[in-house]
Amino acid sequence: MKKAYMILLTACISLAAHAQQRPDTAVLLRLPADPSNVARFKQKLVELALQNPDVRQYDDRKEIAKYETRIAKAQWLNHLTAAGNLNEFTIKNSSANANTNFYPRYNFGVMLPLGHLISIPNEVKRAKASGKLAQKQQESEALVIKARVLQAYEDYAANKQLMELHLPILEDALLHYNQAEEKFRAGDNSVPLDVYKEAYRQYNAEMVQKVQLERNLRQSKLVLEGIVGMTLEDVMRLL
Repeated sequence: MKKAYMILLTACISLAAHAQQRPDTAVLLRLPADPSNVARFKQKLVELALQNPDVRQYDDRKEIAKYETRIAKAQWLNHLTAAGNLNEFTIKNSSANANTNFYPRYNFGVMLPLGHLISIPNEVKRAKASGKLAQKQQESEALVIKARVLQAYEDYAANKQLMELHLPILEDALLHYNQAEEKFRAGDNSVPLDVYKEAYRQYNAEMVQKVQLERNLRQSKLVLEGIVGMTLEDVMRLL
């Protein structure tokens, strides 16, 4: 009965271990190792992130400010007046029928309220100031996004490195477990049941650690891609 229990326990542990040995240990993305390539990769990430609508909206605001400036300057023309005398003599342009009462044929004038001498220049200045403000806001937003991109990249790179460092530890734990299982099945007295179970426990703990590291890696990758607006694989193809 005891032997049958040990065989059943061994089979259960073995099945659980082999179920965890799915080939899902590949690194999500091979980042460039050369420092110059890393710098280019970061620069490309920043460039793509700066195409974010939150940054591009300031281009529209600056364009609007240009139109407002032109409209404000054009207000001076609203105070210029032009008039002409239109009648049968001016239409025929006959010197015989000319009458000095219809001269001058065209009249020009300027009507300018004094308050507009102050308001119109200020409207122009306000429109120009709106354009400058949009430019400064765009530069500020660009700095914020650049910092977010670089921070997200560092998080992803660190999680990727932690994952890579853990893989050899997991492989050692798996190798130790496989050796213990083989000796235990062969009836080797050097590997009693408690030693075999401890080997599995250590391997299982390393598998749990792998799942957590892999989750952190995937999450940090998604965060970075969300800022950039493109998968990192696609970014690599642009280099």
